Amino acid sequence: MNEWEKKYTTEEILDLIRNHDGSKTLDLSKCEIKDADISGWDIPENINFEWTVFENVNMEGTKFRKCDLNHVWFKECKTKGITFWYCDVQEANFRWMNFEGADFSGSNFHCTLLEYANTENITDNDDTKFFRLACPESGPFVAWKCCTELRVVQLLVPADAKRVSATAETCRCSKAKVLSIKSIDETKSYDWAQSTVDPDFYYEVGKWVEPANGFEENRWMDSSQGIHFFMERQQAVDYQSK
Repeated sequence: MNEWEKKYTTEEILDLIRNHDGSKTLDLSKCEIKDADISGWDIPENINFEWTVFENVNMEGTKFRKCDLNHVWFKECKTKGITFWYCDVQEANFRWMNFEGADFSGSNFHCTLLEYANTENITDNDDTKFFRLACPESGPFVAWKCCTELRVVQLLVPADAKRVSATAETCRCSKAKVLSIKSIDETKSYDWAQSTVDPDFYYEVGKWVEPANGFEENRWMDSSQGIHFFMERQQAVDYQSK
């Protein structure tokens, strides 16, 4: 059997979930769960759903606890009031989902896609990773980006600038002032640096910059309009160097 083929039918998967006591990991990775109703279910701990596709599944009020949901795809599912409690939910595809009233406490959402998702009234806590803003919600702060020729730009994001981040380390703002431009090892200084995305866009020391095509205020639209930056210098260097 090809590793991407489903291992069980949907009914077999539901029976396995019902009978799982949580003492050992139940492997339901790379499966397909389709046309099912598990609304209100309390899913036992230690189930591996990695790379599994949920299609047309009613999961309203369903509770996932300490499960592996990395790379899952929720496709045309009902997810209002769902709970991800201390789960790994990295690089999942949750586009267009309605998570109103959901509980994301303790879960890791690194690089999860939430474009066009409804995230109103979601509960999280200090243990939740990569759901809250990666940059300060208010006030001025210093940020970093790396341009062509690995020139590292130090930015001042002012208090009145709009700022957002999605579920990764990258952030965006509506304007910033260029404080300095240096080489990676900080031995050379430059007056300007060229954008890696728009060859006609330049950062010049001492000048203010604003995105040429406007600013997208929806935080989940990660690769969209704005001045992209990182909070740590090394993060900017690593991103551009990889």
